[in-house]
Amino acid sequence: MSEISNLPNSKKIILKTRPNGDPVVSDFDIIEEIAKAPDDGEVLVEVQALEIGAWIRTTLNETAFHGSTPIDGTIPALGNGKVIISKSDKFKEGDIVTGPLMAQSYTTMPADFFTKVTNPEIDPFTQIGVLGVTTGLTAYFGIYDVGQVKEDEIVLVSGAAGGVGALVCQLAKLKGAKVIGIAGGREKCDVLINEVGVDGTIDYKSEDIDKKIKEFAPEGIDIFFDNVGGEILDFALDNLRDRARVVICGAISQYSHHDKVDGPSLYLRLAEKYARMEGFTVMHFEEHYEKASKELLDLHNQGKLKVPFHIEEGIDNFPLALQKLFTGGNTGKLMVKV
Repeated sequence: MSEISNLPNSKKIILKTRPNGDPVVSDFDIIEEIAKAPDDGEVLVEVQALEIGAWIRTTLNETAFHGSTPIDGTIPALGNGKVIISKSDKFKEGDIVTGPLMAQSYTTMPADFFTKVTNPEIDPFTQIGVLGVTTGLTAYFGIYDVGQVKEDEIVLVSGAAGGVGALVCQLAKLKGAKVIGIAGGREKCDVLINEVGVDGTIDYKSEDIDKKIKEFAPEGIDIFFDNVGGEILDFALDNLRDRARVVICGAISQYSHHDKVDGPSLYLRLAEKYARMEGFTVMHFEEHYEKASKELLDLHNQGKLKVPFHIEEGIDNFPLALQKLFTGGNTGKLMVKV
């Protein structure tokens, strides 16, 4: 290891106890230590912003699709940061990078873990909220490649006021579809109408979901883009049109009790309507990231993609931000400004 003096102090968020249900602030601890000096092939990155994604909850279980976080382990998170020391030919000091920075203020990792941000003039929140892997790219491939949305189709989106949901709504509208967004609370529904531009909203906290779907789409829906799972998925299945597509992107309502997942009871509607239900993760489209990123950036520059942001200040508030994600305490893409 190289001898480097004046390394910065770094705060990190670690797992204190495995959550019993939805994560709460008391499940985590904050520790402070001197950042690790990079070895050959590594970089030291000053973290600028982190995204708060529902997938993080799955890593807090003992077994998890995205890998399990050990007790006292640093919480995983994706984000953007600036290289301050480089021991790799891949990056120079000052480069802006994106990748698995983890929930900490400074990160030392192999350079190969990161990708250089090609438009560093764009602020990190737009980078994460519009162009990020778990936001823009997920929405793009989900609604275009998996959902195959077409003009004049009716698209129903759950979790529509979140980062992915809001982008799915807009990408579907750009194809000429009619979009109905499901969200929790009047404030979120107002944002969907006034900022995101959906054609109709359903407040699952105060409205009859099945009744409202039938009101907006009396002949049924063509696409259901699901970020939530649970009973909302059954309501959608019961209102499918012939040849409909159900896109399973996420199921935040189920992540806190993986040992007892509430699956759909009306799956036979798929057979009755000659419909299909298909799940995906964005990693399945990795070879197409560059093309999709360019298109998303062009749309953003033209003012055609607008994502509301909810930003918590400081790495200390990372646990609070994660708690808010599961209690509905945010509107738009939830991020932490480090």
